[in-house]
Amino acid sequence: MGRRLLALALLAAAASSPAAARTRVVGGTSAQITSAPWTVYLRQATKSGAELCTGAIVDPLHVLTAAHCVFDSSGALAVPSAFTVKAGISNYVTPAPGDAEQDRGVSSFRVQPGYQPSSSPTPDDVAILALTAPFDLGTPQVQAAALPAASAPFPAGASVVLAGFGRETNGASPDGSLNALEATVDDQGTCGGFANGVVRSADAVAFCAAAAAAVACNGDSGAALVTADTPHTIVGIADAVPAGCPPGGEGLFTAVGAPEILDFIHGSDQPPTAPRADDATYVQLYGELPLRAGSTVTCESGNWEGSPTIRYAFLDTRTNAVLQVGSNGSFTLPARINGDTIGCRAFATNPGGTAVLETTTRDTVQAAPKLEIEHVPPVVTGRGRRVRLTVWLDPPDGMSGKYGVCVTPPAPVGRRVCASRRVPAGGGGGRFALAVTLHIAPNAPVGQARLTVTAAAGASHGELTARVRVARQ
Repeated sequence: MGRRLLALALLAAAASSPAAARTRVVGGTSAQITSAPWTVYLRQATKSGAELCTGAIVDPLHVLTAAHCVFDSSGALAVPSAFTVKAGISNYVTPAPGDAEQDRGVSSFRVQPGYQPSSSPTPDDVAILALTAPFDLGTPQVQAAALPAASAPFPAGASVVLAGFGRETNGASPDGSLNALEATVDDQGTCGGFANGVVRSADAVAFCAAAAAAVACNGDSGAALVTADTPHTIVGIADAVPAGCPPGGEGLFTAVGAPEILDFIHGSDQPPTAPRADDATYVQLYGELPLRAGSTVTCESGNWEGSPTIRYAFLDTRTNAVLQVGSNGSFTLPARINGDTIGCRAFATNPGGTAVLETTTRDTVQAAPKLEIEHVPPVVTGRGRRVRLTVWLDPPDGMSGKYGVCVTPPAPVGRRVCASRRVPAGGGGGRFALAVTLHIAPNAPVGQARLTVTAAAGASHGELTARVRVARQ
């Protein structure tokens, strides 16, 4: 979010004289500091003037901001004495009614070790500033924001709020006022039309969020994206937006809840690195076509950096309902998703976090084919005896999984009996037999009896009537 404006915009801003009153932060609304009392104005003095960012108080002695805010305009790491931090203010140019300003210097700062300074957004864009003296957090204007719990889930779909001291209009200098926007976090790994390499390769540690008609802009770098509901918890740190700060555009944020980021914030100088995807990383979903209810599809994913373990979620892409999740990469298609397409989401997890890749088929799931019971040869047996019945099945190609048959005689003749057989993926199709052993009751009626034979394989079913002749002893 941008000191160096290229195709993507980093969000630091160069200071200049205040601009005249104008529309609030690129579609946002004017805010009082008491609505976001963790928000601080961060100024870095440079040889040519100053660089402006926003930050968030996490405890009396520490402020969270973007890593690119602690580098100067030439890309060199700044010195701590170059920074001034102002808390408790709604306007850093003209004090607003109700402000209770607290100014502090910076004694040192830490940059996430994975961050690589660049003119474009990169992962791990987060830094912690240590102050020369603690803030007084006992006022309504100056308070800390909570950090997420170590086990907090990815905030997909969360309603969030950002307050920052950035530009109100792209191309114009900030007027000093605090402004806010409300947004919704995108699904992990998605970023609307904002093409950037961070979410594509490192979605374990970065995500996007968008407001309906607002966007962060230069000077909002380092601003905290917090949950809209109380207690307000920091889920993201403002990193970048598309060049030009288009209202409604996606914002890129460092994911504070990822262990790679959260462990660093809590003091680790060697936090674990989350899985990364590169051009060789893949997720594939395949199965015998046409896809039918009762058939099996398989999902595979590999070539991740970071040696993650993989879990797979199969989902109905029409409703986005998760149908199965776990380490099993095989899934038998249920009849309830006939007409829909099936998707697979691969979750790659290691101590640094969880990354996601997703694929979908272009082929709809069709109704299960009928499972044909070819025939059951008739048998003759006596009262009180056991008789073996052979049920011949003729399943369609590609139908794998568990096949089962049951034979149900009239109650006076005997009890229902069943048998099953598991056919591995790729092994379905072709005529085969399942045998069941029927126990004839000692007092069974003599003569011919009708048997109901049923067969099932996944969502496919078949039924046939067979006969047994019961003779006297």
